[in-house]
Amino acid sequence: MASFYLPAWLLGNYETMERGAWSGSVFGLDPFSWAAFVVSLLGGYTLSVTSFSILRDWEDMVRLLPVLDEKAHDLLATWRSPGRPQLQYGRMAGYAGMVLGIFVMLVTVPGLVDVLHLRFLLPMGPAPIEGAVAFVSLWFLVMGPVLFYILGQGLFFSISEGVFLRRLQRQYLRIDLLDIDRLAPLTRIAMRRSVVWIVGATLGSLFFLSAGIERTALEPLFLGICVIAVGVLMPPLIRVHQHIVRTKKEELDTLRAAIREERDLALDRDERGMQAIARLPGLIAFENRIDQVREWPVDFGTASRFALYLGIPVFSWVGGALVEKLVDAFL
Repeated sequence: MASFYLPAWLLGNYETMERGAWSGSVFGLDPFSWAAFVVSLLGGYTLSVTSFSILRDWEDMVRLLPVLDEKAHDLLATWRSPGRPQLQYGRMAGYAGMVLGIFVMLVTVPGLVDVLHLRFLLPMGPAPIEGAVAFVSLWFLVMGPVLFYILGQGLFFSISEGVFLRRLQRQYLRIDLLDIDRLAPLTRIAMRRSVVWIVGATLGSLFFLSAGIERTALEPLFLGICVIAVGVLMPPLIRVHQHIVRTKKEELDTLRAAIREERDLALDRDERGMQAIARLPGLIAFENRIDQVREWPVDFGTASRFALYLGIPVFSWVGGALVEKLVDAFL
């Protein structure tokens, strides 16, 4: 933030804007300053959360090894290799995001197309704000694409790691219905990745608090981020759910066939029948135990906490709006 506020103050941006349309605004709440604050907030968040998420994902991958086939161990080592091609593809995705970021800055930052003399190419670019110096527009031309570079890389790795996780689930995942909680690392990975995107979208929605910021290109962008958040959460959970249902059906079919066989033997009044009667209670109890296994890798408590975490931004926004209405009503 200092890279924006300090030069803008030294160049007299706030003095000239205070003599113009933003003469009554509070310092830091003009469109440029507010947008610079949100961009800096998003940049710091993405840089800090990326390393945290990578570290936690790997720790959960290691905890997931007991429920994976031994053949998956080599695949995990390859996934962690520093020479894997996905790193190069990630940089390419980042550059693509940077190009998109330049376009978004041109159509959202007031006066940027005029500073670059590109009004003839992009007539839809927002008009300059009276009193704003050229630096404040050019700052976004530099910092905006940097943020989009990080977002481009984040999107690529979310997709590629989702594909990797799908391969692990389909080919190497082994379900133990008697210890379904061993799938918890897989659930945490999916939820963590989703929360990262949702919190980023929540921080980005701060752009909309300023009426002077053009929203044409930002609204579909943050809607897309919400779609990504759902996309990285639901497919892994649905695949595990389908795997649990399939495994549960196979085991129940086997148990019920054994129960029917023992029942038929129990009808005979001989030694074999007495042995079958002795085995039936255990088989029936085992059938009930398997039948009661939940079919989703997320228990009710975890799902409730996750929903609460996602609702915190909404609750804060609604609460803030209610307080503002009450203040306006009584003052």
